[in-house]
Amino acid sequence: MKCHCYEANDDFILCVENAGVEHEDIILHAWFEKLGNKFIKTYPMESGADKSWYKNIEEKERIKSNFARLGQSMFEGIFDWKRVLLTLAQKFLGNGIEWYIFGSSCEIVRGIDIKPNDIDIIVHTKDFYKVKDVFPDNIVEPFVDNKDTWLVRYFGRLCVDGAIVDIAASEKMNIENHCYDKVMYNGFNLYIEPFQTRYALETKRNRADRLKAMEEYIVRTK
Repeated sequence: MKCHCYEANDDFILCVENAGVEHEDIILHAWFEKLGNKFIKTYPMESGADKSWYKNIEEKERIKSNFARLGQSMFEGIFDWKRVLLTLAQKFLGNGIEWYIFGSSCEIVRGIDIKPNDIDIIVHTKDFYKVKDVFPDNIVEPFVDNKDTWLVRYFGRLCVDGAIVDIAASEKMNIENHCYDKVMYNGFNLYIEPFQTRYALETKRNRADRLKAMEEYIVRTK
């Protein structure tokens, strides 16, 4: 597998070539588009786009280098989620970053037996860009301000110990504006999505295996 970045017509393009069939689902799940025998993801630099990172030559070159170095491992989908979460918790706590866990990682910290495809993290909007300074060698996609044109206003991506770690932020998801459950995990107080919110979403997606694991958890913890 070859992972690299290039620029064309002021677009910044991430490209994955020679990926095995077994890796396609992970790559597509990461919002890459399949074009022939390769997958691409484009960050357009047209009027209105967030160009702050694009104008920073050092940051742009760092993303190119990190994506080429880490891309294969993150698309292979083999990682120790416990180690990844521990690394994130230690780094965020040590650097004063307020963060919350989203997605299927909410289940695994509760002790529900599933395998996450990636790690979804929300950080407080005041701390979004601070993540870049804490994880400079792990940034594999730009940290951008979508200006409320997407699901979340701010988005960036890391690769940590082989895991895709999506970092998002939006005013509506700050803890003062959103409801979270608080759980203890490995000595850390973590904020995660409420169980019923997660169960409703997996029901909507009709993910039978995950629903079964969540229902077993309900029975086990009654």
